[in-house]
Amino acid sequence: MSHKMKFFAVLLVFCGLTLNSNAQLLPSFAFAGGVTAGWHFNPVKNLNTELKNAGFPEFSESGFFTTGGGGFIDLPMKDNFLRIGGFGNGFTSKLTKQVNDTLKKDANYSLGQGGISLEYIIPISSIFDISFGSTFSTGTLKLELYKYGNDLGNYSTLSNEFGTNGSSSNLAHTFKSRFYTVQPQVGIGIMLRKFMYLKIDCGYQLGAQNTWRVDNDVEVKDFPKGIEAKGLVLNVGLNFGLFIRD
Repeated sequence: MSHKMKFFAVLLVFCGLTLNSNAQLLPSFAFAGGVTAGWHFNPVKNLNTELKNAGFPEFSESGFFTTGGGGFIDLPMKDNFLRIGGFGNGFTSKLTKQVNDTLKKDANYSLGQGGISLEYIIPISSIFDISFGSTFSTGTLKLELYKYGNDLGNYSTLSNEFGTNGSSSNLAHTFKSRFYTVQPQVGIGIMLRKFMYLKIDCGYQLGAQNTWRVDNDVEVKDFPKGIEAKGLVLNVGLNFGLFIRD
């Protein structure tokens, strides 16, 4: 966790403790933020087919560990709340394969996104609540492919590759695609302390994706289908802040 995020969490806790004794003077609301961790079951079957055909290592089809953070504010709506929030998260997975004594192939696959969330919060007790809502995000899906020999760490070799028109055993390409998603989700909230709130969410991410581009923003019109920013998402968030309830 960054120093700024730590400072923000400590500040929210301090404010929550300070205002707790005066809660009856304030309307019901909440303001909090924290960190999240989860699992994104992003489908990689089509991606692995392409990687296998090109001799690269294949990614696990059991999903990817995600990390991130965000914050939210709860606005009262009679006995329930409207929650408006912002977030950012993503994952990165890196694989390497030793092809022979002098050649390696690496594949890096990553997703990064940020957006807003809208949820309807229904308290079912002083400790538990349930939520229904959705996130709306945009981000980048990225695939990096590398093929290199033992001479990759030699600057003169790399310089000569640019200075000649011949072939090279060292190749690197970065493919990127911007996406726009909506993620309907349901969740359970648990008040661990008066200033500490645990949130567990389950949703499914789907949406639209731009054309893939490679290296210096060159469009790849025939990029393989089915490599997309979608799939089942599980998230757990630990939040610190002000929670004022009647």
